[in-house]
Amino acid sequence: MSTTSSGDTQAYQDPLSTPIQTPIQLEPGAQALATSATLSMNEAVAKRRASGRETIHLGFGEASFPLHPLLATALADAAKRTGYAPVLGIPELRQAIAEYLARKRGLTFSSDQIIVAPGSKPLLYALVQVLEGDLLLPVPSWVSYAPQARLAGRKVIGVETDPGDCHRLTPHALSQAMIQAHRNGANPRILIVNTPSNPTGGMFDRADVEALALWAREEGITLISDEIYAELAHGWREHVSPARFYPEGVIVTGGLSKAFSAGGWRLGYAALPPTVAGIQAMIALRSLASEIWSSAASPVQEAALVAFSNNESLEQYVQHSALVHGYVAGRLYGTLVGLGVPCPRPAGGFYLYPDFSPWRHALIELGIKTGKELAHYLLEEWDIATLPGSAFGESPESFRLRLSTSLLCLPGDTASQFEREAALWSLLAQAEELRLQTEVTLAMPVLERAQARLMEVIHFLNLHYPHHKV
Repeated sequence: MSTTSSGDTQAYQDPLSTPIQTPIQLEPGAQALATSATLSMNEAVAKRRASGRETIHLGFGEASFPLHPLLATALADAAKRTGYAPVLGIPELRQAIAEYLARKRGLTFSSDQIIVAPGSKPLLYALVQVLEGDLLLPVPSWVSYAPQARLAGRKVIGVETDPGDCHRLTPHALSQAMIQAHRNGANPRILIVNTPSNPTGGMFDRADVEALALWAREEGITLISDEIYAELAHGWREHVSPARFYPEGVIVTGGLSKAFSAGGWRLGYAALPPTVAGIQAMIALRSLASEIWSSAASPVQEAALVAFSNNESLEQYVQHSALVHGYVAGRLYGTLVGLGVPCPRPAGGFYLYPDFSPWRHALIELGIKTGKELAHYLLEEWDIATLPGSAFGESPESFRLRLSTSLLCLPGDTASQFEREAALWSLLAQAEELRLQTEVTLAMPVLERAQARLMEVIHFLNLHYPHHKV
């Protein structure tokens, strides 16, 4: 026993017996975090290939064409720009983006309405942080929208799309989701749409875009239009931004990663409405950005200024990229449909969203009951990397898979960097033939290997389980 100065006695405690707190403890929500499904798959494929395991990579959407020489030169010239840029972005770049949106999308923004960031992904997260309300999200949708909203403490309300009509999103489906959300105590105030879509490759037609925009206006919904794939429309359907019909309530996001094949540069932008609320949102975004990323990299911003300029060579590069991406997606789409696999026709970007549920009974015989198990089976047994629809908000039992076709342009796993770039420039040079002729067939060994492997899978299922097709 020990005695204090006041005469009180206390039980002696051995310091060595005192419980020690763990020095690093996670917040409960952080323990449930998982790495982005797309990034995890890309890293898994890299490890497989490093160990000598051949893999057909349909699991990661990365534009694979060589960087345009003008952008490479611009980045090299700006390499010594080591100072911090303004939080919202350098003024010249913000002006160039505003002019680009006017030229390419018919949208009217001033430079004051543009914010630049290290990728559009953190901007999307920042927007959900500063805007009020819970999130309406079409099913399926890109893998990061829902996790970002939950990280921001928002509820996510899934909105059903029509799988029989290219996963079309309708005002009726949105209204039904709103009614149910209110019954469940949610406060839906934000809607994110992505057209062309990751994961489906679909695009809203003009009438659907206008209907969605008018619905959002009537309901007082902030509509975030993720237009990162807008310049990669395949040509049979025009990209139309909902900001053309609802300029006071639509926030447009985009960046360099897809059209300019510069994902690793991490340069994105958001364009906000010129309203009082839009100005307030910009002030909040600037404050949040100042505490998180400070500014996008100065040399990359200088190079992006060239990318968004009105340059004929760059315009042609983007157009040719879109043609080749459309050609590759179209060929794999044709293979799938020819095999009897239901799949929406792709209209933009480089994705397909086939449904393997016609073989549900055969897959169950193989012990495969979920889309995740199907993706695992294809990877381990057939060396095909895909992503399950559940990563995009579908139910676990869905047998829809997302296939990315962007890496099927590459000449082969063993090609050197020089050979790879030469082959890709050759493809881009042939893009005009794709525009002028419909019967052109380009030699693409990786694409052809993917086609052949998928044919093997379906033929295997049909041969060994002939009575199990739904």
